[in-house]
Amino acid sequence: GHRWATVTADDRSGILYIVTFLSFTYSSITFITRCFIKWRVFGADDAAALVAQIASLVQFSLLLLSLSAGLAKNFELLSKDEYARMASLQFGNQIALYIALGLSKAATILLIQRLFTNDMRKAWVVCNVVIGTVLVWTVLAALLVSSGCSPESLAPQQPSQTCPSIVVRYTLVVVSDAVTDIMLVVVPSYLCWQLQMSLTLKLQVAAVFAFRLPLIALAGLFLKTWERSLTVDNPGTHRTPAIIYQQAQLCVSLIAATIPCLKSFIKSFDTGSGVKAAFGSSYEYSSTDRAGSHARREGESYQLSSLTKSKDDTSRSTTRARLKAEDGEIRLDPRPFTSA
Repeated sequence: GHRWATVTADDRSGILYIVTFLSFTYSSITFITRCFIKWRVFGADDAAALVAQIASLVQFSLLLLSLSAGLAKNFELLSKDEYARMASLQFGNQIALYIALGLSKAATILLIQRLFTNDMRKAWVVCNVVIGTVLVWTVLAALLVSSGCSPESLAPQQPSQTCPSIVVRYTLVVVSDAVTDIMLVVVPSYLCWQLQMSLTLKLQVAAVFAFRLPLIALAGLFLKTWERSLTVDNPGTHRTPAIIYQQAQLCVSLIAATIPCLKSFIKSFDTGSGVKAAFGSSYEYSSTDRAGSHARREGESYQLSSLTKSKDDTSRSTTRARLKAEDGEIRLDPRPFTSA
């Protein structure tokens, strides 16, 4: 009977269609969930996640168009125009994909930075260094997988038609990609270890950000299968596993950028000294002393900060804060926490 796609030795597009749609669906649902969680408390991390999702939509569209033009099929079955169109679309897909990957990393570190205020200089310096590194990687990765190569040389019909040094370039991109993912796992754990939090909560923070570790394996599998596809007799169909791993990597990266935003996780980010970080609709902060009182309300996330008070002020004033979340109130005591 009639089938939407038939998987044969010369046509693996059906498999790639399924993986592409599933990956984009999962990442999109996760992003929509993020929007509900962070409603009215959007920050720079959410802006980065939004741009990453837009880049993901672009690469998704280019990949579908490339599939319709002949991607994942035996190149010998394609006309010259189909092959040129497929190669050009796949060329653009790779650029958009690495931009989306890089911005998903930026969203993660921006979320970490958002949990700390400017007076915690050490945390902000570390986060700024990582943000700069990630942004530089994003630009370089997009350039390395495309600059100086024709679209046809990145989807060669014969090994001799392959763009010179492209294997070395992709290797550099994948290795540096793994390094940045390790940084995004180590940095949150390091910063949290400097705070007065229980060991259980520190391990919880480390576990949530460790969700990025499988990305290293996916990137490695992509590189291995992609290199192999350049030397086989039927590169069109043998490129399919590499693209599958790449789509899975992007999907997991986008999801990993949102997992730390889950309300149950953020609310448990307790420093052990009475201060919790949470994303709710608003928070109130007030302080009272002999001169009077002052209160303010802001529609943004509560940030972790290093609270200090001189000995003279301790006897004369008290500080209190109230954190409002959608599912209730949490009262905070004034005991300070500090960063090491």
